[in-house]
Amino acid sequence: MSEVMETPRYPCCIAPVDTTFIRTKPLIGGTTLTEEQVLEITNAKELEDVKRLNVWSCDLSDVKIIRKLPNLEVCSVSSNFLESLEDFKECLNLKELFARNNNISELHEICYLKNLTNLRVLWIDRNPVSQLEGYRETVLRALPNLEKLDNTVVTPEEVELAQETGIDICLPEQKDLSPRPQKEVPTFSNWKEVIKHSIEEINKVRTEHGLQVLSIENLLPADYICSHNSERNDEFTKNTHILQAVLQLIKELDVLSLKLVRKSIDRKLETMED
Repeated sequence: MSEVMETPRYPCCIAPVDTTFIRTKPLIGGTTLTEEQVLEITNAKELEDVKRLNVWSCDLSDVKIIRKLPNLEVCSVSSNFLESLEDFKECLNLKELFARNNNISELHEICYLKNLTNLRVLWIDRNPVSQLEGYRETVLRALPNLEKLDNTVVTPEEVELAQETGIDICLPEQKDLSPRPQKEVPTFSNWKEVIKHSIEEINKVRTEHGLQVLSIENLLPADYICSHNSERNDEFTKNTHILQAVLQLIKELDVLSLKLVRKSIDRKLETMED
């Protein structure tokens, strides 16, 4: 009988965390998702009625309320500050989870999704965990029922290979509670970089929900797109350009998205008035 090589078993992160994708938590703001917010966003009467939840880019680091959503089927928590997937472990009806651009750093977090047999779509790239060696194979070994991972279709052959090459992960007995390293908030050299970055992030969320991506050429006037010389740039402030871009993007938002924007504006104003 030929020798069978056992796949290594790791209880936690297998490599030093790449801090490139670690997002800096907000110092002030609504970081906890509440029952009232969930009901208002979804227009549901009871938490049991919630099947779809979109809280993209809401400065959230605590979403424990999701544990009280037993019938949740589609959830988007992208571009927040989540460090764990534990709050989803009881969402047995969950079919699609979008958690891109958070602070999930360890492969064992995938274990919290193992019992979600209905889960078919998972998008968690731009988390530190997605930079680890063997990440995709390990996720597919743990979640062989996935049909799409990080916006890439999963093939049966890929799942079969993952059973051999992926790491057999498990939950650690006790989590490491030491502070996470943080990276400074990215800066932009000019207003065009700010607008381009914002539209790219919005388009990723629209892709998550099957919506057509937005084109910067269609959103902004031609004189905003063309290259300005230094004299032309001096005539406009950065805030003016960003404001024009925001006003154009608002026209593309649905009611739910507009409610999220309004909440973010209210929180920002409260912070500035304090």
